[in-house]
Amino acid sequence: MKMRCPHCKSAARTTTSREVSSITRETFFACSDTVCGHTFVAFTEIHHTLSPAARPDPNVRLPLSVTIQRRQLIEQLRTMPDAVVTFQADPQPSEVLAASMPHTAR
Repeated sequence: MKMRCPHCKSAARTTTSREVSSITRETFFACSDTVCGHTFVAFTEIHHTLSPAARPDPNVRLPLSVTIQRRQLIEQLRTMPDAVVTFQADPQPSEVLAASMPHTAR
């Protein structure tokens, strides 16, 4: 990974790095300009999945990109059976009123 010194904009070289987690890496950099001499640390983190893994690790949970989510939703909608919708006539006002009144013994 190429990095530039944030101060003098010269190329920075990686001096060492270590794995922090399965999705995060800590990298130590040194500016190539010896007069500047800046050293710094950067963290690289995997943010989301662009293409799902063929052999996914169940312990790694990465969100899917919006594009993949959209494709999956479209595929789910395509495979869903057509819904059968039936409409009932609106009840008459007298039926609504009778249903809301308490029943009394006659």
